[in-house]
Parts: sequence; structure tokens; C-alpha cells
Amino acid sequence: MPALPLIRQVVLLVPELQPALAEFRKTFGFAEGIKSPGITKWGFEHEVFTFGDSFLEICAPLKADSHPGRLMERRGAMGYMVVVQVDDLKKTVAKAAEAGIKPLFIEDLHGNAISQWHPKALGTLVEFDQVDPHDSWHYAPGVFERKCTDVALDVVGAVLAVADPEAMASTWSNLLESPLINPTTLALRRTQLRFVPIAGERSGLVEVELAPRNPSRVGETIRLSGVDFSFISARGASK
Repeated sequence: MPALPLIRQVVLLVPELQPALAEFRKTFGFAEGIKSPGITKWGFEHEVFTFGDSFLEICAPLKADSHPGRLMERRGAMGYMVVVQVDDLKKTVAKAAEAGIKPLFIEDLHGNAISQWHPKALGTLVEFDQVDPHDSWHYAPGVFERKCTDVALDVVGAVLAVADPEAMASTWSNLLESPLINPTTLALRRTQLRFVPIAGERSGLVEVELAPRNPSRVGETIRLSGVDFSFISARGASK
């Protein structure tokens, strides 16, 4: 399988940043993460934590009357976005256009091409990023210097709750030209994306799959900020 596409980052939205950060530091052993002043233009404050080669971003709205603030009022803490690294963003955009799907925007971030896509099209807010070199990432090298793999080695999968799991899996498969393992599971490099039916009020990003440092934790699930973090067997996770 080629090096990309790959789930590289997951993003959570929480009502208050500091209590959430404390909870994630306690659970996964993180020290201080990376912060970008530029995030405020989107109405957030945030911090980015690093596992081995993947990232967990925690965001909180700056104002209650902002879009993220109103979202928090309706839904509470939640999975917010999945970030997938691709090798050719122009190609991904062209494949999406064939299906009648358009990005919300495409822009340059630190010399890399990023795009965001509406949740109605792909099951959650999605970012497709083209990063060169492919083994780098935004905020590098600092983001890698602060990594912590004491508890979890890497993100190895994500689960999206959607109205029609098979149709959404097919959409993603066509868009990324990635094979389906089964009708509702997409194979990506070292990672998988699964689609499940919506249960109750939980939709979008509902679960993040992690490779544990200690194999004895396989099968364990912890719910943090509205998202299940499940330890599963590694799929080529970083050491």
C-alpha cells in the first residue's frame, strides 16, 4: 500500500479548554502541546498533542455566540474533525468534483495545501492536507519534539456515525481511491476509517482507535470529551 492517504490528526471540540487538557494529560501522559495564535481567526483556542506520528487537537470556542460556541451549547463536548493526509490534493479535489462534492475552502498553511469539507458531505468536518515532505506536519519540528508514547503509540483508526454507513464508506473509497475492507470500513495507510449507524444523538466522529504501549490494554475503551478512545492492536504504529 502507498504511504498515503493516512489519518494523521483527530480534533475534538470542548466547552472549556483547560479542564479538557488536564484530563487528556492525565490519561495519556502528555506534557504541554503546541499552540498556534492563528487559530483564533476561526473562533477557537486550542492545543495539539502528539503521539508517535499522529496528533490530537483539542479546541474550545472563544465566544458563546460564535458558531463553535452555539455548537457546544447544542451538543456538548464532541468529536469535531478528522484530518487525512493525501499525496495530491488537486487530485482529491478533482475526484470529489466528479461526485458533486466541493471543499469549503483550500488555503496554504505553513507552505502546505489544506482543505476543509462540510460534514454533510463526508460524515464529519474533514480536512484533507498535502504536506511536503510527507513525513512532516504542521508546526514541525516542535510538534514532534513534544510527542508522548507512554500510553498510546499512535492513532490507528477513527469511527464516524452516519445515516448510511455503506453509502458514506463508498463515497470515501471513491474520493481517496482507497479499498474497502468490508462495506463499511475503509483501508488507509496504517489506519482504518469505519462507519457505523447513528445511535441516539451521537454522530460524526464518535471513536478514536489507538495502538497501546502496553498490549494488555487492547480491548479497553475510555470516553473523554464525548469521544470513545479505544485501544486496539497496532496497524504499523510508530514506536
